[in-house]
Amino acid sequence: MHTDEYEISLGRELYLCKKSIARLQKFLFSMERKYNMGTAAFIEDFNNGKLSDRNEDFKAWLDNYTILKSWEKRNKEFEEIFLRMKIC
Repeated sequence: MHTDEYEISLGRELYLCKKSIARLQKFLFSMERKYNMGTAAFIEDFNNGKLSDRNEDFKAWLDNYTILKSWEKRNKEFEEIFLRMKIC
C-alpha cells in the first residue's frame, strides 16, 4: 500500500542517508589530503599490515570507511524502494 506518509518518511530517510554519506566522504577526503593517499590505497596498505593499527587517525579512517559503505548500501536500498513506490 502506497501512501503519502510512506513517501514522506522514505524521502526523509533518503535525505538523512545522503547527509551522512556526505559527512563521511568529507572525513575520508580530509584523511586523503592529510596522508597524501587515496582511501582505496589506504585500505589495501592497512589490511596488508603496511600501516600501524595504533595510529588513531588510521583507526578512524578505517571505521569511517566501513560506516560509509554501510550507509551507501542503505541509501541504495531506500532509492530502490522509492523508485518502486513512484512506479506503482
